[in-house]
Amino acid sequence: MQQKMNKIINSGRLKRLTKRLKQVNAYQEVFRQMDDETLKAKTQIFQSRIKEGVPLTTLLPEAYAVVREASLRVLGMYPKDVQVLGAIVLHDGNIAEMQTGEGKTLTATMPLYLNALAGDGAYLITTNDYLARRDCEETTPLFEWLGLSITLGFVDEPDYEYAPGEKKAIYAHDVIYTTNGRLGFDYLIDNLADGQDAKFLPPLNFGIIDEVDSIVLDAAQTPLVISGAPRVQSNLFGITKTFIETLEKDVHFRIKKKEKAIWLTPKGIAAANDYFGINNLYETPYFDLVRNINLALRARHLFDANLDYFIYNGEVVLIDRITGRMLPGTKLQSGLHQSIEAKEGVEISQDMSMMATITFQNLFRQFNDFSGMSATSKLGEQELLDLYTKIVVQIPTDKPIERIDYEDRVFKDATAKNAAIIEQVCALHETQRPVLLITRTAETAEYFSRAFFDRRIPNNLLIAQNVAKEAQMIAEAGQLGAVTVATSMAGRGTDIKLAEGVKELGGLAVIVSEHMENSRVDRQLRGRSGRQGDPGTSQIYISLDDYVVRRWGKSKLLDSKQLRRIDNETIESSHLFQQRVKHIVTRAQRVSEEQGVTIREMANEYEKSLSAQREVVYEERDRVLAQWDLESMYLKELARDVFRRAYRMKRLTTVPKLREYIYQYISFQFTDDLTNIDLNNEKVVVELLTTLFEKRLMSQEQAIEDDYMYIRFIQKAILKAIDSHWIKQVDDLQQLRGSINNRQNGQRNAIFEYHRVSLVYFENMREAVKAQIVNNICQSVTTFDKKGKLVVHFPN
Repeated sequence: MQQKMNKIINSGRLKRLTKRLKQVNAYQEVFRQMDDETLKAKTQIFQSRIKEGVPLTTLLPEAYAVVREASLRVLGMYPKDVQVLGAIVLHDGNIAEMQTGEGKTLTATMPLYLNALAGDGAYLITTNDYLARRDCEETTPLFEWLGLSITLGFVDEPDYEYAPGEKKAIYAHDVIYTTNGRLGFDYLIDNLADGQDAKFLPPLNFGIIDEVDSIVLDAAQTPLVISGAPRVQSNLFGITKTFIETLEKDVHFRIKKKEKAIWLTPKGIAAANDYFGINNLYETPYFDLVRNINLALRARHLFDANLDYFIYNGEVVLIDRITGRMLPGTKLQSGLHQSIEAKEGVEISQDMSMMATITFQNLFRQFNDFSGMSATSKLGEQELLDLYTKIVVQIPTDKPIERIDYEDRVFKDATAKNAAIIEQVCALHETQRPVLLITRTAETAEYFSRAFFDRRIPNNLLIAQNVAKEAQMIAEAGQLGAVTVATSMAGRGTDIKLAEGVKELGGLAVIVSEHMENSRVDRQLRGRSGRQGDPGTSQIYISLDDYVVRRWGKSKLLDSKQLRRIDNETIESSHLFQQRVKHIVTRAQRVSEEQGVTIREMANEYEKSLSAQREVVYEERDRVLAQWDLESMYLKELARDVFRRAYRMKRLTTVPKLREYIYQYISFQFTDDLTNIDLNNEKVVVELLTTLFEKRLMSQEQAIEDDYMYIRFIQKAILKAIDSHWIKQVDDLQQLRGSINNRQNGQRNAIFEYHRVSLVYFENMREAVKAQIVNNICQSVTTFDKKGKLVVHFPN
């Protein structure tokens, strides 16, 4: 019923889009007759009309028709009607579901061109450097022919160091192809700039996200983090690891793997008290011990080797569970990474504090508007609607899909299933038909690859380690006799074109070794075969040993002793058994998907506090950088506010305390007599401190002897205060999130508690920033380097 309703809704959306498609098609013959120079001149005409106030949507039919004709002349490709439909959806700020091989790269050129005409920048954001570079190189001749500038949003060289102004020049282009990670880090770095000359990122105008569901849903749980100074390293990682190895599940601790929750039972608490020789584990002095025990429990029981991480060159390298890709350089926060290192017996790395962080969900909310495209976004439409208020429009394929999606093959256990997969691949290889075998983990892929080599079947192994190499290998997977073994995301974004003679054999055969945790990924994998009307087949093999079943399935069948006694042939021929297993797998996958949505919702809820605070801080930084009028900074009022608070909090009612405060925060050269001051009168003391502050301001101005440099000094003093405390705030909130469950008081909701405490932290931070600004202005020492550049030595 729901599927039928979706078709009706999508049909209505397509009907409305088709009216606009006809408007685009109406220009076809007119532009076909134009010479090159007249067609090129259209860009300047459009730009003039935009300056006159003509909306982009009004220009869409004509602009899209120009790109179509230019594409034919420059690239030799004329965008089809279905690609124009997709392009209209993208300009409207929604999600276009387009199947593999339908030409998403060419589709994106139309909305990119239209939205770049205003001069505010248009971005194509994809999942990796290789795809960004490939698509940029492919479309550069088209955009340049049309008179727009285009660039790759980064220099594609390892550890490249950008020269001053180089990034600003990159982001000044009309069209920019980049990745979500590159753009996210640039956003964070730009908001750490200590001067206008160091800022390079313009306001984010319009972006198209390729593989949108992968980026804004699947990757949404992994925040981008810029690390700062090392934390004080705990020496408890080793001893807590040894302690939890003595504990017994369901006796000393309980675990809910689906919720990623684990906790000590009363017996476990008693065991900890006994092991560490203390009376009460949860007394305040043992907070760090409790934290490290929880980290050690999570590392041992919630993180699996070769699934969540693997050991590479003596280091713990994380793996993205959804994509199967390695995440080099990415570390779990709050000591969890170090706990896994202790578990695995490798050298424990330094636990770093966080300077800045943002999730992809919040990064894309910085855009004035964004849209996306993917082959599998319909299944995530409700979440995309809830999070971003974006609908998904399913664009029909240019040619009917000829691929046959066979029923799942069902087996009792992994041994029987893997044997059947090997036999099937061997049989297909005998006919020279190309096979793409897709596994969930790199470990399983390596197992099948070795098995095929043992049978003298050459094969390519792709385990998502080199995206450029894997894209080339995936592209060649349609050759006669080719056998390709790959993890689920290897080569995503790359078409598999069939070699001559393959169509007659039935096209590419896709075999998937088990259902993935998300049905969107299953659909994407099936879609590797049958591009642009090609023949092909897909089939998923399942067993009761599969990860999705073991982790998420609930059925008496899983623990049936009777089942173990039945041979595989009987099971495979039993229709009833087949249906029961399929039902278990379907339900397990649904539970997995629902859990994924819940986790993303929780991550989004936690992010709200940080996001709101980040906006306030970044707006304040920008205001300071743009401020060149000293009077408008209200420094005297700020100082007076700081001194009032200090008088009350530090009780500056005695001469020693007041003198100490002046030495520490205003001037260490102060020698005046304080005995005649009425220290019990707050107003008198505050005015004295304010006068001293004004004198320090004046002496700093005289020392610098340059109005511009003096303002820059004030800006630097304020930004240093904001940044140092914001870095601490970001890190504190990360630590808070990691420990919030331990802080809960009975039924108190964890998220409510987190928001409450984070607000208290933020108010404390604001007061600390103001006090630090006063301290920085009064106690900093200024000098000039050989190039005449201002150097500020801030107080510790």
